[in-house]
Amino acid sequence: MRNLFNFIIRNSHWLLATLLVAFSFYLVFTHNSYQRSVYLTSANHVTGWFYSLSKDVTSFFHLKKNNQLLLERSAELEKEILVLKDRIDLLTATDSLKVNAFVSDTLPQPQFDFIPAEVVNLSFSGVNNFITINKGSQHGIKPDMGVISAGGVVGVVSVVLPKFSLVIPVINPKFRLSARLKNSENYGSLSWDGTSIGEAQLQELPKHEAFHKGDTVLTSFSRIFPRNLIIGFVSSEGRSKDDNFNTFNIQLATNFYSLQDVLVIDDTYHEEQKMLEETLQR
Repeated sequence: MRNLFNFIIRNSHWLLATLLVAFSFYLVFTHNSYQRSVYLTSANHVTGWFYSLSKDVTSFFHLKKNNQLLLERSAELEKEILVLKDRIDLLTATDSLKVNAFVSDTLPQPQFDFIPAEVVNLSFSGVNNFITINKGSQHGIKPDMGVISAGGVVGVVSVVLPKFSLVIPVINPKFRLSARLKNSENYGSLSWDGTSIGEAQLQELPKHEAFHKGDTVLTSFSRIFPRNLIIGFVSSEGRSKDDNFNTFNIQLATNFYSLQDVLVIDDTYHEEQKMLEETLQR
């Protein structure tokens, strides 16, 4: 307490000056309408700036949570889209038995589910490219699960640990996928030649295959991906190794430079189909 009194006594002239200045401002802003309006305007600006800054800070800390909620919602919507596509196929089918099955609500459970994940590392060093995501076996991730983004196909899960997984992306020479042009039933093989991060190659399509720049490229027969997922768009005709087939350069729908969030495809029929097909190899 003695130190406090000593401090006040030593600085009494400064404290008195501060009080007088404050009182002077009070008199000026209280008894002069112009100065009062200037003060209120300035105070409103400062207050508005403070609240805006506070809102930005709060939004920043809630961004991760909101992003996770959006990713989970995206997974639900992807699942609903696939279910609706199956029902549309049944309604447009010429087989009356299929239509009756739809009407009687005897459709099987959805084949595909989606697990949202975040990209924690991307490696584009040379040709051995890979992606690390923050979901692993604890979250239901298994090897050979397909991975997609909001744009299109990303890759396939290769190595799984309890909390993380390694994904082989489309832009890796080890990646292969059956694909087709949107308006065609002929399918070929999608791969990457190591030239460009944003471009892959669709090979082994019949020479007579008609195409136009910008044609959509979709998934075809696959044990990993649902049919008709977007892969990319035809950018040009590529160099073919065989005169009987065409090769197209494909502009990938997924932007790997800005990739942050993905969905891992959980195919509930995968194990059954795999076991069935492996019986022929024994």
